[in-house]
Amino acid sequence: MQRTVKIHAHDSDAQVAMPVRRQLFAAATEFFGLMALLVLVVLLVRLDAVVLSDTISEDSVTETLHVVLTLCTGAIFAHAAVRHPQARAYLVCVATMCGLIVIRENDHLLDHVWHGFWKWPALALGLTGLALAMRFRGTLAVPFLQHFQTRSGTFMYCGFLLLVVFSRLFGTGALWEPVMGAAYDPRIKSIIQEGLELLGGALITYGAILGMLQRFGLDMDLHLYADDRLD
Repeated sequence: MQRTVKIHAHDSDAQVAMPVRRQLFAAATEFFGLMALLVLVVLLVRLDAVVLSDTISEDSVTETLHVVLTLCTGAIFAHAAVRHPQARAYLVCVATMCGLIVIRENDHLLDHVWHGFWKWPALALGLTGLALAMRFRGTLAVPFLQHFQTRSGTFMYCGFLLLVVFSRLFGTGALWEPVMGAAYDPRIKSIIQEGLELLGGALITYGAILGMLQRFGLDMDLHLYADDRLD
């Protein structure tokens, strides 16, 4: 449950100083932690592209860490789906989406069975997740909105959009080839795209951990957009 510190005019400085100091310390810790996360993503991409002379292949550090982060996020939501039956459909949907991403990112390994084999475990997982979501469909919409209105939801869904939308658009060769002209190198597109995907995955996992600590906003009243004003 998220807690807020209410400061009234009659409160003394001593009464309000400690709560505010603790919140400022927590805010500063999170701010610099996120800064460190951004720097770490760049360092990992540099490790692959410069130190290891890799083009961010399927076996690169960047790709492997992205899969691990997605797997951790899926595990968090799968565990939460067991613990929070009042939000089971929503949590199952997110866990299923993470599982599908992991399967798709490891299609090169599953292709050792036969080419295109990854589609079958993906189909099985997708249908299982859909069946569970339909069975508990009354626990989908409201829990999603409750989580969406939290800070953890903001991190998660910004990371998701960065992963599935921005990384694809900004990391496409159709953008960089006209810009670079004859100097265009396909490795540039791959490095940019995979770096953005790793950043998106890191933000999603950070949001998932924060959401777990905040019970995904399930204890909060639904007030999304209620205070928005146009005037």
